[in-house]
Amino acid sequence: MNKIGKDFINGTRYPDFSTFDCILGIPEPPPERPAPEGAAVIKLPSPGRIKIPALSVREAIERWEPVTYFSRSSMTLKDLSFLLWCTQGFRKSSTAENQMRNTPSSGLRYPLETYFVAGEVDGIETGLYRFLPQSHSIVAERPGSDLPFTMGDASLNFKIVTRAAVTFLWVGVPCRSVWALGNRGYRSVLIEAGHTCQALIMAAACIGYQVQPSDLFNDESMLNLANLDPETQWPVYFAAVGKVEREL
Repeated sequence: MNKIGKDFINGTRYPDFSTFDCILGIPEPPPERPAPEGAAVIKLPSPGRIKIPALSVREAIERWEPVTYFSRSSMTLKDLSFLLWCTQGFRKSSTAENQMRNTPSSGLRYPLETYFVAGEVDGIETGLYRFLPQSHSIVAERPGSDLPFTMGDASLNFKIVTRAAVTFLWVGVPCRSVWALGNRGYRSVLIEAGHTCQALIMAAACIGYQVQPSDLFNDESMLNLANLDPETQWPVYFAAVGKVEREL
């Protein structure tokens, strides 16, 4: 194993209280980035009012398979609302002090921000958006009909992404986890991306979509696409969501 892997495991052993920002007196980071000033914020349909067909856990798991092709796919705003709620939405409380979401998070720190490129979603323009879990809203970060193609290039999976209805990008904000967990929080960012994507796979199966996830992408291109600060915001995982034509 390469030295970089050993350094990561050794550097994130638990507990090392000298790396806990909360003990060092560093102010707690906010649980959610605010919407940019002047940006359009769109309230999503309430997930509690969205009717979803019944599907067993086993069937949802068995429906997933690696995707090599999407047909031209579209999605309703209700479907998008459901997927976002299942992956990072609040379940009980939207207060920073009492976060209970639909995916697990070490120390309830939730270090991920959910970005997505909307290819064809009814009711919103093509472009880059970010989910605001506390208000169950989305904010338009970067409009543009070219964004699916830009995401396709950045993801190194042009054929899949450009035909997807939506492509999610999970961005780690490690300071949220490190504040309470020390260096161990860096592991949490990566682990929780896996939790979130698995929730997406299960939820998408319930409404007839397939998911193709990948951690293989051009980092610099993703940073530029979402206008991220490479010192504090790390793209860690993406997943294209669409429909596959099947022979009858």
